[in-house]
Amino acid sequence: MEARSYGPLRISEIGFGAWVLGDMYGRLGRDEARRLVGKALDLGINFFDVADVYGSGKAEQLLGELLAGAEGVVVATKVGYDFYAGGRPRRRYDREYVEVALRRSVERLGRIPDLIQLHNPTAAEIRESSYFLGLRGVYGRFVGVALGPEVDVLEEGLAALQMGYDSIMFVFNILEQQPGLQLIEAGRGRMLLARVPHASEVLTDRFRPRFPGEDHRSLRRPEWLARAREIVEREVAPLARELGYTLGQYALKFVLSFPITSVLVTATSVDELEEYAAASDGRPLPREHLEALLSIPAKYGAELKALER
Repeated sequence: MEARSYGPLRISEIGFGAWVLGDMYGRLGRDEARRLVGKALDLGINFFDVADVYGSGKAEQLLGELLAGAEGVVVATKVGYDFYAGGRPRRRYDREYVEVALRRSVERLGRIPDLIQLHNPTAAEIRESSYFLGLRGVYGRFVGVALGPEVDVLEEGLAALQMGYDSIMFVFNILEQQPGLQLIEAGRGRMLLARVPHASEVLTDRFRPRFPGEDHRSLRRPEWLARAREIVEREVAPLARELGYTLGQYALKFVLSFPITSVLVTATSVDELEEYAAASDGRPLPREHLEALLSIPAKYGAELKALER
């Protein structure tokens, strides 16, 4: 497993998306979760990203227990959704709430996180959150912003960078390259975290045309999934086969060909995790492959965008 640096941190190129521990991608039993986290550590994955709202604290609690005693791990969490009041979690970024939420996250994780992030704030809320920068070194070693939902991500990311946040997290994959490419350029030297590298499994050999309602990936419209898969089979899969990678590995290689600090994967089995970890081999994609992939949004971007509505 290759690693990239931010300050004193050495962060594995492949990160573990611990949202799977919060039953957001199907229910994962405790034994399965233990095997998955243990395998991640065995593979050299040391970066684990979670949020307090995943499973209403369950994912943090379980991750904290499974990482207890592990050395050299880098843990990130997110706050900003008030699930304590009951009902549908609502976004809150006032200092009083955020500090309470962070204290509870620390308790569940059993450690001070390496990175604390505001979870999906608007650009205006980011600009009003200067107090969060002062929590660097108190509740977490570094501070960042997880960007989304995917509405004004470019504005949000630029606002976070201008404010002086250490990190930003954003969607970036072969099919959804913007505003990721702009944020990568603007954020050089910061901790850049890519999520959804497989575009809800469209960029894997495990593609499914639809997901059950409790699965977070069900937010994708079936029409988008079907058309995106057609594009992938025509434009991407032959390139992956040419280099001997699985489709899932090739999608990760694309992301890692840019100065991304770590790309977070959604793995619900040991087999998936082993496949994805093998993509971290220190070799970027050849120039001609990157040029072909970078041309995809110009061909299909408008069509896919229309299918999101």
